[in-house]
Amino acid sequence: MTEVIFDSSFLMAVVERPTTWQQDIVEKIGGFQPVLLDCVGAELRELSSGRGKRSRTARVALDMASDFNQLPCGDAEVDDEIVSAAAGGRRLIATTDRELSRSASAARIPVITLRKGRVALD
Repeated sequence: MTEVIFDSSFLMAVVERPTTWQQDIVEKIGGFQPVLLDCVGAELRELSSGRGKRSRTARVALDMASDFNQLPCGDAEVDDEIVSAAAGGRRLIATTDRELSRSASAARIPVITLRKGRVALD
């Protein structure tokens, strides 16, 4: 089963604008195992500690990711950790962050993103 590493941007996007993202991913790649890196979880926890819509969105994203497989991070920047984990384990990355998408593409890692509310595979 293919593992997909989720970035905070993707998780928050599907919370803000609910979609059939899980079904869409299955249609694109087949069955998959969602993965959350510890550093992405920490990023979401930090965002959720404030007030307002963005904090609420981060809290819902954290709750949604509570059943995902957890993997540890090293000491690099979050995006670098995501690319490294994906390259090392032949995983896909789910993100809406353009810079992370570019880094993943440069490393020849497939990227799952959202276009017009639907999942796209780059």
